[in-house]
Formats: sequence, C-alpha cells, structure tokens
Amino acid sequence: MRKTLFCGAALATLVLPAMAQAQSTGTVDAESDIVVSGSRAKPDVNGIQTPDTPKAKAVLTQELIERRTPGQTILDTINLVPGVNFTNSDPYGGSGGQLRIRGFDGNRISLTFDGIPLNDSGNYAIYSNQQLDPELIEQVNVNFGATDVDSPTASASGGTVNYRSVMPKDKLGATVAYSHGTNDMNRVFAKIDTGVFTSFGTKAWVSASEQRYDQFRGSGEINRQQYNAKLYQPIGSKGDFIAFGANYNQNRNSSYSNPTLANIRTTLGTTVVPTTGSAPPRRTRST
Repeated sequence: MRKTLFCGAALATLVLPAMAQAQSTGTVDAESDIVVSGSRAKPDVNGIQTPDTPKAKAVLTQELIERRTPGQTILDTINLVPGVNFTNSDPYGGSGGQLRIRGFDGNRISLTFDGIPLNDSGNYAIYSNQQLDPELIEQVNVNFGATDVDSPTASASGGTVNYRSVMPKDKLGATVAYSHGTNDMNRVFAKIDTGVFTSFGTKAWVSASEQRYDQFRGSGEINRQQYNAKLYQPIGSKGDFIAFGANYNQNRNSSYSNPTLANIRTTLGTTVVPTTGSAPPRRTRST
C-alpha cells in the first residue's frame, strides 16, 4: 500500500506542475503590459512636406510635381507654397516669369540644381524658362529667409530654391509622354534608364524633350528643346557616391509686346495718353 500510494503521489507531483504551468501561460500574457513602438514619419500632404527645422522650409516631392502642367517650369510648381509668388508670361512657361519669396525678387533668391548655382553670374537673375524638365525633378526645397551656411551662392538674402534630379533606376526601363493643349501646344518627353550595368553598381539615365506652341497673344512661336543625362556611381556601403550630370537647353521664342507708358508717349509723340474704353455719360440738368 505504501509503495502504491507513494507512486500515486509521485505521479500527481509530476502532472500537477505541468497543468498549472499550462493554465498560467495565457493569464500571464493577458495581464502583462502591451507596448506599441513606432517612428513618426515626415508629415506629407499630397507631396508637400513641412520639415521640423529651426528655419522655415517647404519641400515638394515628385508626387505633386508630376501632377502639374507638362513642361511647365518648376518655379510655377512652388507657387503653391505660402510666401512664394511666381508670375508666368504664358500658360506653358516657355517665355519665363518673375519669382518672389516674401517680397524679395529673383535677384535676391538663390536657385540651385543638384547644388549647382543657376543665377546669372553678373546680376544674379533667374531664367525660369531654362529649368530642368519636371519629370526629372525628384524634390524641391524652398528655404525662406537667409541661406544655409554651406549654400554655394552669394545672392540668397531672400531665400533659396534647390531642386534635385531623380536617381537612375536599378532596372532597364523607358518613359515616353506626349502632351497637347491650346495654342497648338505639342510636347514630347522621353527618358531611358540603363539600369545597373556594371559589377560596381553603375547606373544612368538619358532624356530628351521638345515643346512647341503659338503665343497666346500676337504672332510668333515658342520652341524649346532640352537634353539631359545623369551617371551615378555608388562608393562603398555607407551611402557615398559620385554623380555626373549634363544639361542642354535651347529656347527659340518671340517676345511679347509689353509697352510701358514711356513707350506709348514716344510712339504717339505726345505726353497725353488717350484712355481706352468708353467714357462715362455726362449728366445734364434741364430747367
């Protein structure tokens, strides 16, 4: 009897701990604290970002740029940013325009492309109709106020506009886009990605575009051609790289007639400039 009772007790001792452990597993998991971890991404609304930096900045991404008018200058795209004002001379950007940021004109705004200054070397003027095709721009950074310390420019007392070209893709591919609009506007854009074609990770893209349309006022035609290329070579595994870029832009256009008051006086040969439109009716009193 002792042996039998001893064996039964031993069996119960072996089974009960296992049963208690199995029953407590779900309870422990349910009563333990639940921790949810994650990282906050940059706020992005339809391609517009507002970085959390000490300086006032705005960032536009390809998500927004690709939805704008094909062939339009990138400066017209940043016109959506509060504080930025860009006036175009025509609907498609081939005749240029004027840029202002918080009251400062283009001569006081630094414009760079992949870090290369684009302002005129003499008077710091901006030529908005000679900018990169929008399909090739990955991101635009608008800096309000004083420029960054490492910005390669001397004209940025009113702010900076820096746009960055797209990176070559890892796989072979091609993109072709055709646009047609009013004033007999026709535009063709083509881009070819070579993909990675060396064992060192070298990749590149080449592109070409042509845009032609009639002036919306008066006679004349606007023709713009552009050819671009970019070669990318990574170095090591820490993100270092070497990039070579090439840009060629050709504009052939007729100027719009924008006479000043002095021009009108000289043409008419008098200081009195006639008014346009109908004059208000004169009132008479009858007695």
